[in-house]
Amino acid sequence: MKYWYIGLIIMGLLLSIPSFFFPNKYKNQHFIIFLILLLSVCLETYGTYTLLRKINNTIAYNLFFIYLETILILLFFKSFLKTKIIKNSINMAMIAFLLWGVGYSLYLGQLDTFQTLSFTFGSLLIIICCIYFFVSIFLKDWFLDEKLILNPLFWISTFIFLFYTSTFLYFSSVIFLTDLDKNLILILSTSKRIMAVIMYLGMGLAFYLPYFNRSEKKN
Repeated sequence: MKYWYIGLIIMGLLLSIPSFFFPNKYKNQHFIIFLILLLSVCLETYGTYTLLRKINNTIAYNLFFIYLETILILLFFKSFLKTKIIKNSINMAMIAFLLWGVGYSLYLGQLDTFQTLSFTFGSLLIIICCIYFFVSIFLKDWFLDEKLILNPLFWISTFIFLFYTSTFLYFSSVIFLTDLDKNLILILSTSKRIMAVIMYLGMGLAFYLPYFNRSEKKN
């Protein structure tokens, strides 16, 4: 069941590579997204390997999914959000998140159990960045000189927002899901993976969108 999931994430990673060889004004954002995709492929491959051998892989998901991927996504937003105050706020949020992670791992939680509180904290930071970006588009008239539908930053932010809002309750309450019906757990897990695939494929394809605008101009 999980092989299609990893395969589609790998496809998203591979699809993102050719865009490096074309003119791209979003090079910094593209590089960060590539790192996120690469991290996801490595983590899910390791996760499948350890799952088949019944090895606890929770430490890896805590470190790389909850903490590192959250930091990379926050860096992605920092790379294009325009005001200095927001950039500094994201810096402070990342530092606070990492300090929380160290303190929580040492004194409150354990790395070998899924850190739901840390995921909740990180998700809220990401969702806040998404909302700020969407509000700024309409209230601050960002991207007025280009077609929003062809802007990769808009679509990637949308995919990130959809994934983290839809999986927020799932991950935050994961410790309570063991008492639910197995079929329901399977449905929730599959839905989460579908949202993840949509996000990662969207990340891999989004940076090709500006080329459609160039094609229209040539015509």
